[in-house]
Amino acid sequence: MKRALIALAFLLGVGLAQDGKALYERQCAACHGPTGQGVPGAIPPLAGNPRVRDEAYVVRVVRGGISGPLEVNGVAYNGTMPPLPQVSEAEARAIAQYLAGLGEAPKEAAPKPQVAGDPALGRALYLGQKALQNGGAPCQACHTVAGLGFWGGGSMGKDLTDAAKRLGGEAGLAALLQNPAFPVMRAAYQGKPLTEAEASALAAFLVQVSEEAPRPPSRYLGRFLVAGLVLFGVFLLYQAALWQLRPQSLAERVRKELRR
Repeated sequence: MKRALIALAFLLGVGLAQDGKALYERQCAACHGPTGQGVPGAIPPLAGNPRVRDEAYVVRVVRGGISGPLEVNGVAYNGTMPPLPQVSEAEARAIAQYLAGLGEAPKEAAPKPQVAGDPALGRALYLGQKALQNGGAPCQACHTVAGLGFWGGGSMGKDLTDAAKRLGGEAGLAALLQNPAFPVMRAAYQGKPLTEAEASALAAFLVQVSEEAPRPPSRYLGRFLVAGLVLFGVFLLYQAALWQLRPQSLAERVRKELRR
């Protein structure tokens, strides 16, 4: 009986690890790599990371996200991992147990060198001047960046001016764009994923924006200016109507009679 219970526990543990591996590959691998190797200086590794031995910590980070500086194996990182609310607590525990079993990433699994994207192409993709290959909406439909476009962009999503600083630079952004962690963005691009070249180009553009573009006083400055001009035009029309309806002076009535 005791042996049977041990065997059952072993089989349950194997099944949970397998589920954790599948969940990791679906939810985490796009950014942290297929073997948990991360991206040096941009996305911390999970293989060989002492922090992943704390199951409660991993569950909290997976479901709630994390931001700010941290150090892993002597390397400093300062980015933002968005929360993954679509991952249940039980699924997060399965991921944590899978990560706890990861050792050091094998050398052959080290990430390939990051290919620099084309910021000019990224700008065209962001604005919708060039269509995304799989039919997704341009970023400007929901987001804005400083100094770009008269209207500034959409107001549904967060301002992306400092996205490169918040989300791990070009490498972190490119990975995140290919596997969106934000529920709204994930739904918007479901079945319409960005290609690797598109993600790299957009990431390069956002890095350039974070380094060069000045932040305007308000993301709605262009809209306020247009609204002000419209209101000023309405005011002029109103004043013209009042002028036509005003009571005429005696001199104006005399001149009007003389013209007849």
